[in-house]
Amino acid sequence: MKILLISESSTEDDIYCMIDQIIKIDKIIEAHDISEELSYITDIQYDIIIINYDKVRIRHGDFKMIFDIRCKTQAPLLVILEGCEIRDKLHVLNMKADDYIEKPINIDELEEKMLQLLHKLS
Repeated sequence: MKILLISESSTEDDIYCMIDQIIKIDKIIEAHDISEELSYITDIQYDIIIINYDKVRIRHGDFKMIFDIRCKTQAPLLVILEGCEIRDKLHVLNMKADDYIEKPINIDELEEKMLQLLHKLS
């Protein structure tokens, strides 16, 4: 299983550990800037892509990144949000993310969402 974790925060280690507990992983690749992220997406076929936003207000560029990723791959896309407003959650889905989860993350909820996304793929 190959997972791309796109994160702008220091909490990615916690997320990495949760993912590792849920699913046997061959490789998690971490990316921290958009050009790096987009090159990873075109170079490797991922089973799931997870974007971790560590801020309350999502900017226009963040939504554009979701759309750009979706244009390059059909891999399941899960977005982790922190205390966002409902309009941001809806916009994430409108940009073609498959699902989102809110912080604080519950490992059981993360597992269920990841398994649902992987099941859709098969």
